[in-house]
Amino acid sequence: MVPKSVKEISASENPTAQKPVLILLAGTAGAGRTSFYESQLRTVFPVLLKASASPIEQAETDRERSRLTKEGHSFVYQDTTIDSQMIREAQEAGFDVKVFYVGTEDPNLNMGRVLLRVSNGGPFAALARIADDYAHGLKHLPEAKKLADALMLFDNTTHGRGHRLVAHFHAGELMKLARAVPKWAQRVFGKEFEKWLGSREQGPSRAR
Repeated sequence: MVPKSVKEISASENPTAQKPVLILLAGTAGAGRTSFYESQLRTVFPVLLKASASPIEQAETDRERSRLTKEGHSFVYQDTTIDSQMIREAQEAGFDVKVFYVGTEDPNLNMGRVLLRVSNGGPFAALARIADDYAHGLKHLPEAKKLADALMLFDNTTHGRGHRLVAHFHAGELMKLARAVPKWAQRVFGKEFEKWLGSREQGPSRAR
């Protein structure tokens, strides 16, 4: 099921919208970024660019990203990390920038999924980089929260459960929080989550 906040974002995107939208879809290889895009974003945001380890392919991706930004076309950019400079450049060009981060509890789970994907004929990802990419991605979430217009965290640890909305930040402020928060999200924003929960006498409006 598509989380309500994603539905709201998708509904706001139309040909007459005042601001184009850039969605940075981040997460370590094997987290489930592509399946998230296909199930929840593709219909409304048909243009998807993917970062590449190949210098030639990345140069072409950068040219296309520059063109889309200059012409004010909404698009999704998928990467293992969050590029702060890309956020700034898009905002300066008049874009509404949203970061969707897909995480799991353990990078070893990501490695297993990549191996399974490859065995089924899917794309390969460098296993040696997964652990570092996992740590790097979590490290940059606080800055993404400050810079982006919105940051949404999704957990995809449990197989078959789908991408579960964990937290939704808007303009740096926590707006929604799931009842069950995974450890990876707690490690990054645990103190902020506790403060937010403590400030709500009747309980927050939480994501399911």
